[in-house]
Amino acid sequence: MSYSRRCLLLQGTILAAAIVSGCATAPERQPQPTLTFEEHTLRIPLTVQANGSVSLAESPPLIGRIDLSPILKAEGISAAAKIRPVVQLMVHYGRFYVVADGFRSVWEITPQPGSSAASYRSIPIAADGGARPVKDGRLSRFGSSQSSCLRLDRANGPPIFITPKGEAANACP
Repeated sequence: MSYSRRCLLLQGTILAAAIVSGCATAPERQPQPTLTFEEHTLRIPLTVQANGSVSLAESPPLIGRIDLSPILKAEGISAAAKIRPVVQLMVHYGRFYVVADGFRSVWEITPQPGSSAASYRSIPIAADGGARPVKDGRLSRFGSSQSSCLRLDRANGPPIFITPKGEAANACP
C-alpha cells in the first residue's frame, strides 16, 4: 500500500472515530415543552376624572395614567360634567382603543416606547350610515388568532370592525 493511501485511510479512520465518539458522548436533548400563549386584548371600563384623565390603577394589574382631555374635547364631551363620562378602554396588539357613549369615533392610542407620550388618532364610525354618536357601545376582540379585529357593538347600529390596519369596516377580513 502506498504512503498516500495509508494517510488517507488513517485520516478516514480518525474522522470516523471522532464522529462516533462525539455521538456517543453528546448528551441527549429532550424537546422543550411548549404551550399556546396569546395575550393581546383587555377591555376596561374607566371613569373619567374632572381633569380629563383616567386612572389605570382602578383596574389592576395596569398602573398608569392616560390624559384623555384632547380626545374628550374633540368629541365635545366635558370631563367636568356633573355625571362623569365612562370610557371603555381595550388593549389590542399593543395599542389602546377608547370609546364611550356620545363618541363619534373609536380612538386609537399608540404608546411611544421609552417615553411618557403616546400618539392618538380617531377612527370615525357611522351609525346607520349617519354620524350619530355611539350608544351603549361595547368593545371586544373578534376573529381568529391569525386575523383578529376589534369589534364595536352598539345599540344604534350594526357592529363596526377595526381591522389590523386600523380602519373601520363592516366585516373583519
